[in-house]
Order: sequence, then structure tokens, then C-alpha cells
Amino acid sequence: MASYHLDCSSGIAGDMFLGACLDLGMPVEVLADVVARLGLPGISVDVRKASRGGFVGTRFRVLSDGKPIEGPDPEEQQNGHPHHHHDHEHHHDHEHHHHHHHHDPHHHGHTRGLAEIREMIQRSDLSGPVKERALRLFQRLGEAEAKAHGMPIERVHFHEVGAIDSIVDLVGAAAAVEHLAPSRITCGPVNLGSGRVKMAHGEVPIPAPATAELLRGVPVFGGPGGELTTPTGAVLLAELVDEFLELPAMVLEGVGYGLGKKDLPTHPNALRLLRGRGETARAEVMVVEAEIDDLPGEGFGFLMERLLEADALDVYFTPVQMKKNRPGTLVTLLCRRPKLEELAGILLTESGSLGCRYHATARFEAEREILEVATTFGTVRLKRARLDGRPLAVAPEFEDCRRLALAGGVPWRDVYRAALTAAGAIAP
Repeated sequence: MASYHLDCSSGIAGDMFLGACLDLGMPVEVLADVVARLGLPGISVDVRKASRGGFVGTRFRVLSDGKPIEGPDPEEQQNGHPHHHHDHEHHHDHEHHHHHHHHDPHHHGHTRGLAEIREMIQRSDLSGPVKERALRLFQRLGEAEAKAHGMPIERVHFHEVGAIDSIVDLVGAAAAVEHLAPSRITCGPVNLGSGRVKMAHGEVPIPAPATAELLRGVPVFGGPGGELTTPTGAVLLAELVDEFLELPAMVLEGVGYGLGKKDLPTHPNALRLLRGRGETARAEVMVVEAEIDDLPGEGFGFLMERLLEADALDVYFTPVQMKKNRPGTLVTLLCRRPKLEELAGILLTESGSLGCRYHATARFEAEREILEVATTFGTVRLKRARLDGRPLAVAPEFEDCRRLALAGGVPWRDVYRAALTAAGAIAP
């Protein structure tokens, strides 16, 4: 199972991410299927090879009635073919060095609220995991927009992000991750660009407010080229990346380039996605600890729930003897470095502790892949672990078993055992 590393030295947008996945060999049918299952009349996708600053890569666009939603690319205009493209019955375009008219009421001619987007995804024929990931992406983006603009999330309307091309971007990204099934996604420092971007209430400096909110705790830098990281790209980083660090050790297997719309004069307008294996099994985790002696038992349960919901890798309690022989509890949580500050804040807030300590440590991590098996109760996702290519263990996803047990009125262990039996029929 491969791991992936994002090189965002030219920033990131949704179309660039999908272009990079396609350039690495993902079939375009994955994205065509998204358009078909969303039930978007007149919408298709366009995939072709192109060049930006000397880099050859894949350009991905969304088409409406056969024409790029955000207009022709520069090379098409220069060649006198304003709408020439290779239509693969799908579509998308997010120029990178994007206009990203992210609050322009005239952009794409339509706005959509979060509830409308949720309904579109939920009523679609997409698989359960793709739906769930797409809904998380839009929820996180809506929360960032609401916080950045000081409004309830119900009032957030996605003028740019809610347009058809960006819905295809985010739902397509959810499908791409499901198809690639990465064991881990890492990312280097992110180029935000420079200058100002137009919004409904005037021009604002880059990064746009929602982009800045989404990239809290992420290593970033600025550079020429306008808006290089859009809110759509930022939410993909916030939701999909396991760890932000320079290129980790790996046995490199492939490189894909996803191209933006514009040809920038200062650097190639391309997102690079590297695929590798092997050495990434050694990963860094942060260990955060605090001793607590004055929290009711229910409070510990709530504390664990909060930490796990905020993406702690693990949380556990250990009985300890504190100062003056007081019995207490050592709370230990594991997390990735970008989540350290947020999770330490939750630990202090919920426990009432005046401080906590932390340190970085390395750990070996088995490669993991997500599979789906059919049982008499329904489809269950499985997590299969490998080490150096050898199978280690298979574990059904608890939430899938729980959901199917409740829906079918059967014991949870029956669903769990059925999933394990089905897993036994899968080739190792």
C-alpha cells in the first residue's frame, strides 16, 4: 500500500489535486462516475496533457454543455480555439493562480447553501465512504467560512465553492482518495501566493479568510503569482493530510503533476504528488501527558470522546500516585504534530489541569488499506494491515458494524463475524 506526498510549492486547488491523481494513473472513469452519480445534467469532465513553465502534466477541467466553466485556458486562446478540449464525459476547472471568486455572486451564476450541497451528496448514488468524506470536506469548509465571516454556518453560501465545478472537485477528491487508498498522506510547506483577492465585500489580502482559517497550524509561505492556495485546496489539506513535513524517506514509485489554469511567469503552475513505499513505515507522533486527580469519572469519558473526535490517534488512562500520595490518573494522548496545539488545548480545558508535557517520538506503522466486503447485513469496510508486504491483521470498521447491527436489529458481534468471514475470502 502506497503513501503519498504533496509538494505545494505552487500552492494547491481542487482541480490541481485531481489532475495530479490522474497524472499518477488514476482512471478518469473514477471522476466520470462521480458526475454520473451526482446526477449533474450537461456536466462532463475534460482531461488532457498540457505544459506549465516547462512541466508537462495533467489538466483537469469541468465542462458545462461541452465548454469549460471557467473559460478557455491560455494556450487555447493563443491557438485561436477558445473551446477546444478533449471531452471525457466529465468536467472541471479551477484555475490555479485562480480567480477563485470565492464570494462573487456573479461567478458561475449560482450560489448554494451547505444544506443544499449535503442533500445533493446524500441523495446521490455514491458509495458510503465517498459520501462521508465529501460531507466532511464541505462541513469543514462551511465551518471555516462561517468563522472567518462571523456568521452562522446555516447562512454560509458557497458562491465559488458551491458552484458545480467545485462540487465536482471536492466530491471527486473524496472518490480519488477512496480509489488510491493511501496508507498515509504527507505535505510540505504550502505556498499561499501574494496580492489580493476579490470578494463580495471588497478586496482582501491573500490568503483569503477561509483559507487562513483552514490552514491554522500548517507550515506556509508566500510568493508571487496571486492566489495560489484556494479555500478548496486548503480544505483538502486540512482534511486529508496526516502530517506536514518535508519529503519523508520513501522508495519513490511515481510522480504526478496537476496543472492549474494560468501559465505563471515566475514558476510552473503545478501541484506535484509523489507516490512511494517502504521507508514511510517509520513515522513521528507526539505524546502528550498530564496527571489529573480532581475530575469525576464521567469527565474522563467525555475528555476521551473530545480528544478522539479532534483526531487524536489514541487516548488512554493510567492509574498513578501523585504528590502527597494522592491517587490520580495519567492521561496520555498520541497525535500528529500539526494537531498538537489543538489537542493540548482540549486536554487542559476539559480536565482543568494547569499544564501538560509533550515530546516527539518515532514509531513503526504498518501499511494500511481500506477494503469493502459484502455481508448478509450490508457492506462493511475493513482495515487490513501489512508490514513489508506481509499481511498482519484484518479488522472490520466498528461504526459500519454498529450501523448495520442497529438497522437490522441483530447483535453487533454477528455483523462483525460476518465481515471477518467475508474478509477470509479476499486474496492476501
